[in-house]
Amino acid sequence: MTEANAGGPVPLSDETRTRILSTEVARYVQRGWTVQTFTGGQAVLSKNKRIGWFWNLILVILTGGLWLIYIAYRALNRKKLTTVVTVDASGRVTADTTG
Repeated sequence: MTEANAGGPVPLSDETRTRILSTEVARYVQRGWTVQTFTGGQAVLSKNKRIGWFWNLILVILTGGLWLIYIAYRALNRKKLTTVVTVDASGRVTADTTG
């Protein structure tokens, strides 16, 4: 018996890992994420953080427009959400989001 078959699962080929990663990245792209980098087993995706327009509109009305200063600041300095999607040798997909 060879060592590859002796204990655990046989590692996936790079082509298979890339295919799994492509499928997962496509799901993220459908939800509005953009691809920053894409390599064999890892992809880095980013997305602008949303601004809650409903409550901001209420505050603009209540403050007579003064709240627009804050909204303009937030719109110009939007935070980015970043996620790193990886596929390991056994085909497990993990995603780590920061931001």
